[in-house]
Amino acid sequence: MKTSNPHARQALLGLAAALWLLLLAAPSFAGGAVPDAELAITGELRAGTPVRAFFDLKGYVLPSGAYASVNVRFTKRPDGPEPRVRTGYPETLLTFPGPGDYAMVFILNEVSKPSCGGVNAKTLLEKEVKLRIAE
Repeated sequence: MKTSNPHARQALLGLAAALWLLLLAAPSFAGGAVPDAELAITGELRAGTPVRAFFDLKGYVLPSGAYASVNVRFTKRPDGPEPRVRTGYPETLLTFPGPGDYAMVFILNEVSKPSCGGVNAKTLLEKEVKLRIAE
């Protein structure tokens, strides 16, 4: 059926443009961080004692075929040996070799492989954490 009414066609185009703008403005984590995601640090903040970093994505489930990749980047730490980090999801373990002030950035990515090759990575959570480790 062909519409010859220019006002109807103009109204449809206006409605389509409004819907497109709503889609662009709608909150979504399809291309970014999960809303309200949290990172909890637990354990005794003492040198040589493992500390747990637990990721809580508030119900978000990784799609079938995707996996989680955790990166921990230290932006500040005392001189000496680097902390030991055993990355994992939903829990990463850190052991600090000595006392002092540490700052690190935790980055949790969802990684998947599309059928056409390459990989897709989507950041689900990125958070800076500062800790003071005791003797």
